[in-house]
Amino acid sequence: MSQVPLIAAEETSTTESPTCNMVILEAGLPGDTWRYCVERERLAERSEWFRAMLVGPLAPAPSDPPPLLKLQHVEKRAFDYLLRYLLDEPINFQSVSTARATLDAAHQYLCPELARLAVQYLERNLNSNTVLEIYQGLSLYANHITSGLNRSSNLPTAPPAPGDDAGEIAAVCTRLLTACLNVIDSEPEAVFDQEHFEELNSAEVEELACRDSLRLANESTLFHALDRWAASECRRNGVEPSASNKRSALSDDVWYSVRYPLMTDREFIEGPMASGILSSEESAYIVARILGHTRNDENEELRNSIGGPLPRLTSTPRVGVRTYEDQSCRMSKPGKKECQDNRKNRRKECATQGQRTCARIGNCLVRVLACIFD
Repeated sequence: MSQVPLIAAEETSTTESPTCNMVILEAGLPGDTWRYCVERERLAERSEWFRAMLVGPLAPAPSDPPPLLKLQHVEKRAFDYLLRYLLDEPINFQSVSTARATLDAAHQYLCPELARLAVQYLERNLNSNTVLEIYQGLSLYANHITSGLNRSSNLPTAPPAPGDDAGEIAAVCTRLLTACLNVIDSEPEAVFDQEHFEELNSAEVEELACRDSLRLANESTLFHALDRWAASECRRNGVEPSASNKRSALSDDVWYSVRYPLMTDREFIEGPMASGILSSEESAYIVARILGHTRNDENEELRNSIGGPLPRLTSTPRVGVRTYEDQSCRMSKPGKKECQDNRKNRRKECATQGQRTCARIGNCLVRVLACIFD
């Protein structure tokens, strides 16, 4: 009689053993989660990360019902694709957002093949509308890429060693990051006008703003994007988006990555100068430089007295941007009769040229004074 309970207990343990091998995984942010009941051993066989979490010394004790583990660091749909990959189920991404989140999960759980599948989908769907969503945070996984014109360090390197999961993921992420930068270089106006630009971190903003390879037709586009980002950063930090706070949100290197001398006087006065982000002394010097009056002694004294970031000011066009001089060089040379006509026209204009120049300078000074006193 005493053996009956023992047999019953043995039968009970046998029937409960499959349940004891199960665990419930809850993935996603609080309030927006999906739950999965999975076998510990099956996941442990496919992932060292899950082996440590589910069957290692820190694994939860078996129980009925199975224990619940919350994975709040991974997006729910990304975890769904991660689980499909570990269970050898087909992977078919439906959106850029999910594929990008899955790339994050693949990096965290060291799944290079899943990362490769996500990168392939993102490359096929990479354009000016999706590039910022893909680019954001991608540099954390990729190898270092040299910005600007020095691309020698961006040449393909030796493939990662077999079994180097982190190296394989870094290689495909570097390829994707390079593709993102190429899209941004080719269509900067379309990219910088997007709201998603305001969600980048300061390092990413600096990386993009300081690129010499941006094909920017108008430098004011970049300034307005930086102005919007700085205002958003002030709100994230709970401070008033005043001109001084926005100036402090980014370094002088970033603010002076804008080629202000390439703007027209009207663009500069109604944009950067009116914003108040630049000081009145900086604005006065830049206006004088735009008008071509920076070679006299007074302006040199002004530049020396201001100091600070002004030495960073550059009027060198970015690579790939066609300037007026570039276009004029491609024009055919005028003939002899045309040269004579041009000389006659220039003589006629000499009488009024001084008046027009003075009027232009006067209008600019009025705008400058109006902005300063406002």
